[in-house]
Amino acid sequence: MKDEKTIETILGQMSLEQKIGQCVVIGMSGTIITNDLREAILRYHCGGLRLSPFTRMFRYFSDGKAKQQELGEGFVPSLQKIADVGQPPYATPQQYAATLNELRRLAAQRTPAVPLHMVIDQENDTSKDFSRGGVVQFPSNMGLVAGRDPAMAREVARCIAVQMKASGLDMIHSPVVDVNINPDNPEIGHRAFGDDPEIVAEYAVAMMRGFQDAGVIAAAKHFPGRGDSATDAHHACPVLQVDAERFEKIELLPYRRLIEAGLDSVMVAHCIYPHLDPDNIATVSRRIVTGLLREELGFEGLITTDSMTMGALIDRYGVGESCARALQAGVDVILMKAENQWRGEMFHVIRQWVESEKISASELDDKVRRVLRLKQKYGLFDNMGMVDADQAAAPYSDPVIVETSRRAARRAIIVVKDALGALPLDRTKKVLLISQQNSIKSPNDIYDHPALFAQLMEQGWPALQTYETRFGSDAKQDAEVLAFVAANKFDLIVCTNYYDRQEKPGGYAKALIDAGHRVVLVSNTPYCIGGIGGLIPSAKTIILNMNLTPEGLRTTKAVLFGEIEAEGLWPLSNYNPF
Repeated sequence: MKDEKTIETILGQMSLEQKIGQCVVIGMSGTIITNDLREAILRYHCGGLRLSPFTRMFRYFSDGKAKQQELGEGFVPSLQKIADVGQPPYATPQQYAATLNELRRLAAQRTPAVPLHMVIDQENDTSKDFSRGGVVQFPSNMGLVAGRDPAMAREVARCIAVQMKASGLDMIHSPVVDVNINPDNPEIGHRAFGDDPEIVAEYAVAMMRGFQDAGVIAAAKHFPGRGDSATDAHHACPVLQVDAERFEKIELLPYRRLIEAGLDSVMVAHCIYPHLDPDNIATVSRRIVTGLLREELGFEGLITTDSMTMGALIDRYGVGESCARALQAGVDVILMKAENQWRGEMFHVIRQWVESEKISASELDDKVRRVLRLKQKYGLFDNMGMVDADQAAAPYSDPVIVETSRRAARRAIIVVKDALGALPLDRTKKVLLISQQNSIKSPNDIYDHPALFAQLMEQGWPALQTYETRFGSDAKQDAEVLAFVAANKFDLIVCTNYYDRQEKPGGYAKALIDAGHRVVLVSNTPYCIGGIGGLIPSAKTIILNMNLTPEGLRTTKAVLFGEIEAEGLWPLSNYNPF
């Protein structure tokens, strides 16, 4: 086969350092190219970049706890990106695409010239890394299930992928195929399609095909499944105590369906599954990565880790050894989002493990072959993956994409109940809007900014009083909100109570409801996290909209004002607090 001959030719020209580099995806925060990023491409030969454009530097969960390792005399440290918190420079879609093209030109200087692949997270709602400049956005996975239309979910994925490709983005860490059977799960929740493995499988396959339709590589996560956990793996290591029969019916079913349907990539979770391997986190478990995923499930595609600076993994082994152990277990690609000293340690330790044959040279070659095959399959060797940057924003006005967003938005919103009889809102009444800043990964431009919902609600309603709060609250802000309400007499309070795993929920919404105020609660999740975050069942009027995007917020306003009907249906099969 010609393609295989090309791959073998490239592989034969690669040094050990270049082979290791193809097995690593490096993090790029912000919108400008820094020296540490140039080093990652030219010195370490990294295979791809994971993009986080909304922060100047990605902050890590375990940096201070990672086990320190003795690296020996031959260790040469990597450059570090040392940056303060804050927003990176704003870049238009055209400017960002041009920046990615510049990085691809750097990769073209390597011999052999292997293209970078650009990876991004785009789960929609608040979980989005791609939204600046008017990107057309869509509901969360659970919001799509509320629409009861897998064909629409496939079209949504295609629309996402078309916009990604125009900017030079090749791969998406989606779909999320965790079956969220634990309502107290603080991390997955409405990021999942639901709590029924059959529905999760159906929608995951539909979205995978939609991504593939437009030439984007889909990576299903988090294998073998993180839906039955009350622990956030970003901060600690979840332990999932399940028996083999339940595991087969719930966690594995979506992966079997996806693999049968032609899945290209799988992301492994940082979790312990005692019935499979009581001693090792899945990421470094040969029994799980090779034994279960490769051999038992027959998966032949690319296996990637989740971010290697999450959870308890590096606390136990240190960063370099954790990465080497993951490759030894059968992983193909390490996701190293860290922009600090861990990069140099990771490459150094991996090389030591290959040279000492803890990682066999033949297995390393097989990993590189999988990387190269995927890049070849998706056309990245054509022009090194570069795009026409001037056309990056063209799909944002595509009428099919825009109309798909509108249809999906109407099907992602539900009027759960209206015992107050408050809908549609009476604009002659004295109404207070308490609105969280929707600041999670906000591009903060005219299309999508933290105060967009308040702006929309105030249009045509000059008497509306707005009280803006931070996305995540604390005791001080809670007290200030309650004091303001107590000092003023309002006929009705419209109160958002959105939830995202990156922020601790506030308590003022629950306190207002408990105090007997007339509250219209607006939530983006069907779960009540910690008794106060998200949907509070005791509220008398509730709107559930799993779509905190510009179109989703416009749809919320339209439903509140009685301009359209909410078309969504309850998205869960096994949980309903009502």
